[in-house]
Amino acid sequence: MAKPTLSSATEDAQGLAKALRENKEATQAVEKAADDLAVVHAVLDSELPKEVASSDADRAVEQTGQLERQLSASSEKLKRVNESLERELSKGSP
Repeated sequence: MAKPTLSSATEDAQGLAKALRENKEATQAVEKAADDLAVVHAVLDSELPKEVASSDADRAVEQTGQLERQLSASSEKLKRVNESLERELSKGSP
């Protein structure tokens, strides 16, 4: 089996660093979307009188809550991936 060269190790590290940067950007985008959706959910839930709300509006309010929770969970997973990438990158640093 061939031993990795310094050049291929550097390219691998650069690829990991690029993946980490892109993943951090995605994490921030998901977090912002979750925050924005949480605001929409709060407004819909508090501003829409229950006696006036239709079943479609009730479903929309519930759906925004579910989507916000899913986005928050995805954000947490992305953060864990970022931490793993950072650990891997730090292993290669002298």
